[in-house]
Amino acid sequence: MVTYTYMHKLLLVLVSSLILSGCTVQNLFVKKPAGLEVSTSAPATVYLSDKELGRTPLKNQNITPGKYTLRLIPDDTTLTPYETTIDLVSAASTVISRTFGETLLDSHGYSLSLIPDKTGLSTLSVISDPDTGSLTIDGVPSGFTPLSKREISPGNHEVIVGTPGFAEQKIAVKATTGFNLVVSVKLKSEPINLTVPSPSPASSESPQTATSSSQTAQAVGASPTKPYVTVSDSQDVVSAGGLNVRKEPSSSADSLGRADVGEHLKYLGETTSAGWHKIEFEGSVGYVSAKYTTLTK
Repeated sequence: MVTYTYMHKLLLVLVSSLILSGCTVQNLFVKKPAGLEVSTSAPATVYLSDKELGRTPLKNQNITPGKYTLRLIPDDTTLTPYETTIDLVSAASTVISRTFGETLLDSHGYSLSLIPDKTGLSTLSVISDPDTGSLTIDGVPSGFTPLSKREISPGNHEVIVGTPGFAEQKIAVKATTGFNLVVSVKLKSEPINLTVPSPSPASSESPQTATSSSQTAQAVGASPTKPYVTVSDSQDVVSAGGLNVRKEPSSSADSLGRADVGEHLKYLGETTSAGWHKIEFEGSVGYVSAKYTTLTK
């Protein structure tokens, strides 16, 4: 009985304090709103789970926390729309920057989001498309993507992600104590210029060697029928002895074989959102990474 009376009085004191301070018991458990900032290279409409949120550039700091489908629809219908899933966190802003292109491969951008970290530390995670991109943090080479929850000092930092065949992306970020800052980068594909060595004069070679050189020139130097993709001469491809052609658009899929540096492969008109070109290889349908190839249409 004494315990009940004591708890009853304590509850009355708590409720009275909340009322006097202008709060309610309900407000005590309501999460603070989340924020969303979106900027795009061309005017676009922002949709959050099919609800129109506004036009870019957009800044909204009063969104109910939770997981949403974000869609950016550019006014210019020749540009490719963007869609992704985002998790908006209470009392934190998610930043989206997008440069539209005519195809997904031409499009690029990044997103910055904060996720509460139970360790109470300030950490940084970086993912990129394509993955295994070289990573530089504050001017110091820091391995490759993906990077998972590396402790970093609170405050401003510079993150640079790059990989052969794609334009380097430089991003200014701000880390916060008690949060994991997740940086997600989509790199822009850019052509790789290949220099094919000229064959030696036939007069200095035996007939058999001259024939081999002619065949090589046709395979590597000749211009095939468009569209086609060309295997790049990046260090990774050269050191691996050629480029793996996969049965499916994934680096974990089985290999059909290796395509040589400079080899032209017939393009079958499809490039996945993850950057895999659908091609014809030795009579079979396969996929090669756009990271190590150049598409010619």
